[in-house]
Amino acid sequence: MVVSAEQPGSVPPSRYFEHQLLKAFRGDGWNAEAHVPIGSRRADLLVRKGRHRYVVELKSAAEGRRDRLVGLLSQAIIQASSLVSQASGVAPLAVVAAPRISDPVARALREFCQNHVPDVAVGFLDRDGLRSFVGPGLEALNSPSSRVRRESISAPGHSVNLFSDLNQWMLKVMLAPHIHRHDLLAERMPRAGHRNASELARAADVSIMSAFRFVRQLAQENFLDQSGGLLRLVRLEALLERWQSAYVRQAKEWPARWILQGGERGQLLRAMEALGDRACLGLFAAARALNLGHVEGAPVHIYVEGFQSERLREAGLSESLKGQPVSVVIRVPSARESVFRGAVKPKDLRLSDVLQVWLDVSAYPARGKEQASVIFRHVIRPMIQAARDQPR
Repeated sequence: MVVSAEQPGSVPPSRYFEHQLLKAFRGDGWNAEAHVPIGSRRADLLVRKGRHRYVVELKSAAEGRRDRLVGLLSQAIIQASSLVSQASGVAPLAVVAAPRISDPVARALREFCQNHVPDVAVGFLDRDGLRSFVGPGLEALNSPSSRVRRESISAPGHSVNLFSDLNQWMLKVMLAPHIHRHDLLAERMPRAGHRNASELARAADVSIMSAFRFVRQLAQENFLDQSGGLLRLVRLEALLERWQSAYVRQAKEWPARWILQGGERGQLLRAMEALGDRACLGLFAAARALNLGHVEGAPVHIYVEGFQSERLREAGLSESLKGQPVSVVIRVPSARESVFRGAVKPKDLRLSDVLQVWLDVSAYPARGKEQASVIFRHVIRPMIQAARDQPR
């Protein structure tokens, strides 16, 4: 624990903030102990409540300068993580404190954590009443002061992308139980609901912090009801509209044509084998393969992790120059994990899942809305109704 300079006869800043931490945790029903031995060292605090257990490393500074606090936060993260390696069933929690932490500095600290250590729980304290925590089970500890806006403490909307790559994947996992045809989603997609962020993290195979941040953001934007036993999506039509709008991003594409004409299915099998293990059909070709097709004559879209021109010839393709016919479009998705983790393989070809197809064709200029309407009628609308009927 770092102790900053102190005035004679005053309470050391480190002790003051340690007392405030203990008071905050205990006031929220946590079992909190100070100076707990872990291996050959001592944790500043060890706190636990239900399934949440943290080793806390607290650092305090004499002033709330950004450079000073970022350095102390980095040190606290390293030391808390080191302590965790000597104990089982606990997670690291790094906390920094100063007499006053301004709004810009608090934002800089959050951005630093978001960019470099998104899976570590953190907290910020000052004497003006700032008490801001980010991590599973910690939000109830947040206490906005008179000078700090609530939204700046609880992670500002501009710094959290509700539809990031992994968030889109987790949204698919949450929607899966409401889609009646199991062949439209990946086989490993769970068909049961989730009680909390930890269960969602296991089901989606992501970190607990990633799931926690996603669940928190859904709740903050009023898309989640947590009053019952399961995480329950609400206002689903508005959420899906937001998702569609966020997805209107130009994918990287390379038009191509078959070098030799032949049976399409055999050509596709050979092409996708050459283009990589995760390659999958998308858009209209995937819709047809899922028995939801509506548009004929559109090029076949193939999603790949990365474009390598030398693989085209192995795939039986060549790039289409301007004015040449296009039979295949190679795409590199902007949301790779969401696309490739969700891919289905009902027979011998890997396909984009039905939610991915719906998103893609919705943003496609030529007859995409027609295809999207078919998928909406047969899959999306029943999914919305099933989500509404989910027990509270």
